[in-house]
Amino acid sequence: MKRQDLRRIVADVLEIDPDLLAPEAVLGEFENYDSVTVLSLMVELDEKAGVRLAPMDIAKLQSYGDIEELARKQGVELSD
Repeated sequence: MKRQDLRRIVADVLEIDPDLLAPEAVLGEFENYDSVTVLSLMVELDEKAGVRLAPMDIAKLQSYGDIEELARKQGVELSD
């Protein structure tokens, strides 16, 4: 999967420009990052990227880079 595709999935859920998702971008600083958004993110990442977010994973997600790291740990190869 292309890194930009993963970024686009997350940006669509957050309703933001994908360019705002640098690895260090703090998810909690986005205006609409709340429990409903987290649930949507769980579904979209699973369906579109094959990345499963367990409840314990969600608590650890602080930045967009954490999502990329989780994807890599689950065997999703991110290419540029």
